[in-house]
Amino acid sequence: MSSQSWQVRVLGSGVGSGFLVTQRHVMTCAHVMDGADHAEVTFAQHPDLGPFRATVIAAGEWCGTGEDRGDVAVLELERPVGVAPARFAAVNTPFVREAARLTAYGFPRGYDEGILGEFRSTSDQTIAGEWLQLEAWTSHGPPLEEGFSGAAVVREDTGEVVGMVTARYAMGGGGRMLPARALVRRWPGGAGLVPVPDHGRDSVSHLRDLVLRCEKHGDPEAVYRSVMEPLVPLPPPPPAGGFLSLWDVAWFLLTEVDPAPGTAPWADFAVHLAGRTEDSAVRNALHTWAADHRAGTAPQATVQARPTPTGGPRWSPILVEIEHSGADRDAYVVSVHVVRSGRAQLVASSTVARQHAQEWVREHLDQAFGQIDREGEELIAFAVPGDWLGEPVDEWRTGADDAAPLGCSSPVVLMDLGRRRRSRLQFKLEKAWQTLDRRAGSTDWHRVACDSPSDPAKLTVRLQGLETAVGYGTHPLTEQARGLLRAGLNAAAPVIVWSREGCSGPHGDSGRAGHPCTGAAFLDALERGLASVPLAELPRHVRDLRRDAYLAAEPQPHWATGLVLVWEDPRWFPEAPIHPQSPVR
Repeated sequence: MSSQSWQVRVLGSGVGSGFLVTQRHVMTCAHVMDGADHAEVTFAQHPDLGPFRATVIAAGEWCGTGEDRGDVAVLELERPVGVAPARFAAVNTPFVREAARLTAYGFPRGYDEGILGEFRSTSDQTIAGEWLQLEAWTSHGPPLEEGFSGAAVVREDTGEVVGMVTARYAMGGGGRMLPARALVRRWPGGAGLVPVPDHGRDSVSHLRDLVLRCEKHGDPEAVYRSVMEPLVPLPPPPPAGGFLSLWDVAWFLLTEVDPAPGTAPWADFAVHLAGRTEDSAVRNALHTWAADHRAGTAPQATVQARPTPTGGPRWSPILVEIEHSGADRDAYVVSVHVVRSGRAQLVASSTVARQHAQEWVREHLDQAFGQIDREGEELIAFAVPGDWLGEPVDEWRTGADDAAPLGCSSPVVLMDLGRRRRSRLQFKLEKAWQTLDRRAGSTDWHRVACDSPSDPAKLTVRLQGLETAVGYGTHPLTEQARGLLRAGLNAAAPVIVWSREGCSGPHGDSGRAGHPCTGAAFLDALERGLASVPLAELPRHVRDLRRDAYLAAEPQPHWATGLVLVWEDPRWFPEAPIHPQSPVR
């Protein structure tokens, strides 16, 4: 396809221009839409593609006059298009000089196929802190006129976008443009599209995602002053209206502030936000981002890699995280990651209702298998909130056309999401596994009987430092049983096992007619069947037990029916970056 094939004609409430910025998103002016929710988009260089229906998904604060700020609209096409998107210049690219010829592609009346205009910007002084002035390159070239609104302003020598046309002057052939910096203020989704010197695209996008999770935490200007007051002199905030959002503060610090040597205000900002959020995952991720950006440069990955264990199986982990979204009582944020080279990489994330979680995970596990390390054995871990620990995820269907239980197809383990988010317990778990790596021989199992009267706090103290597996005789359905399970989690027990079959028989060592209760029988079988198995290899052996239980033909259920395995070695499961549904998706 030809260069600049991303130019489009936008038919909203009127006719304007626009430009493709992702495979599915177009930028144009808000006044081109003027209240319309949908537009018809056609590609100037590729009329054969036909018109696309597009929906407005974001807009600035433009209200109806040429003097209004925020004259930005983002359209989402009905389907992705096979056209290379526009490429933005770095946010501080110099173009205000005589030799920098700028072009814009518009659709004035009578030119449905479009027309190319040539312009210059002779000053980097913004008008009211918002616009840059455009002038005609020559007196005989096409002037800016109706139909150019929303056109990308492009450096002719590089083909990079530096801004967007928003207005024309009645005389002189010139007008105004919003620089790329101003576009991203209004649309955070563009954060990863406009390069920022000394900060990688993924790094800026990651900060954007975290900040959007914190938007309710504080007045933007107050946050800015709290962060910047120790750095004298205080750079003034944007004129005429101040900060639009916390994201606007972050973007301003990244692109407008020239920090003094040895300072990194963007990192101070991240730490400040971390101290205001109650979400421990976001808080930890902000601290990690700040630590990685103290020098003002960003590594390609923003999560510190953990060394993987040298002994035991070599796993190729897939991590499924499920957490309450806060949007609705039945809504959950479900994310799938693969772990490669000690780092968690996002495969997909979405907010779904609980009854749809199984189907969503099943669809995206296939994607994860396409990205895992082929040298290891798959290990699927579900990190879930406490009220999901009883969910039979190992019994979920393997595929839409494969009814076999997932836990029979692959090793499947559970992790408690609350424990995973507590740094103290993760530290203790790592230490426990380091001790287990050095320990040879059989595995000790600590039994918690189904009729245990233990005080949960005392059980936590009793289990601390044992570096052993804990078996429970009953399914945690009662308040007492849930308290005892929480005791094992709080003690950083690396392995916890119970059966969803629960205990329905009499309690005691002998039970009725010399038969132990089902809970005691389960614990006996657990010790007989798994005492010789190293804990590092337990997921594989539990998969085999689940297969045996599923295929068992005897009248009585196999002892491993409904077996639940909480198995957590943090060295295999580093903290996953926070990726809420991105504005670019």
